[in-house]
Amino acid sequence: MNIKQTRDQAVAQTMQSIRDIEKEMGVNYPALKRMRTEMISLTANRELFPPEDFPLDPTGRDVIYCLSEDNDHRFALYGSVGGEGKSVSPHNHTTWAVIVGVYGDEVNQFYQCTSGGKGPGPATLEQTGSFTVCHGNGVVFMPDDIHAIQTDDAVPTLHLHVYGLALDQLSDRLMFDTAAGTCARMPLTRGIKQV
Repeated sequence: MNIKQTRDQAVAQTMQSIRDIEKEMGVNYPALKRMRTEMISLTANRELFPPEDFPLDPTGRDVIYCLSEDNDHRFALYGSVGGEGKSVSPHNHTTWAVIVGVYGDEVNQFYQCTSGGKGPGPATLEQTGSFTVCHGNGVVFMPDDIHAIQTDDAVPTLHLHVYGLALDQLSDRLMFDTAAGTCARMPLTRGIKQV
């Protein structure tokens, strides 16, 4: 088997484990932490994820690669590649999410909504902590959890993101502008590539 075949097989096994965890435990922090353990195991062998299989786009922009997605758009796994200075403002997911590191550091800032934030309009956030995702660790999010991300590595980073529902189906996500004290609908993720 070549690397892609080996990776596809490992991904399929991991995603089945994640489906089984959700079926057995539902959606809660203990279940997501078990999923995170499965994802960390998937990334233990970084040779399955060679950087040349996950390049930035020709203009140097960030790219999201789909590694797995069920026919009903559930249990979607992505490789998220970021260039130096990648930054995403505070946002929620409206589905559960698990993020683990393969290459590079991704600083996650965690927030709690202190007012508004149930829909577009006024909203204020309070930062509650931060954590750097790198190889061998990860973070978990329930649907309403809010985080922002930042990468400063000089070389592209790769992190694996698994969601309860595919990114291009998440039309109700909110993105927060902390300076303005508002939030708005986050644009749907487009341009996802296959790997």
